[in-house]
Amino acid sequence: PQFSILIANYNNGHFFKDCYKSIVAQTYSKWEAVIVDDASKDDSIEIINDLIKGDDRFKLYLNKTNKGCGYTKHKCATLAQGDIMGFLDPDDALVPEAIALMVNTHLKNKDVAIVTSKYEFVD
Repeated sequence: PQFSILIANYNNGHFFKDCYKSIVAQTYSKWEAVIVDDASKDDSIEIINDLIKGDDRFKLYLNKTNKGCGYTKHKCATLAQGDIMGFLDPDDALVPEAIALMVNTHLKNKDVAIVTSKYEFVD
């Protein structure tokens, strides 16, 4: 199944490079990344565009005005094409096996609707 990575961004451009690197390092290959920028005031759009250019697995959408986190995350989910989806904040990163583990958990437990994971604070 295809996995949709949903990223709602607002003024997190300076963190996005690590997030991006963790996505492209995934061992599971059937994914798309849906990014919705919530009218950032920083250089987020330029940074994100520079990183994702030429990779059509990434789709960047822009809110014309700031709509807030809830609206923007809902928009991410609405735009997603995947069979399974999960949110990733733009200032976070995934371990390389993260999506594979989530997909395998879903396939083994079809009645499970939500999967979460452990996290590690990194400064």
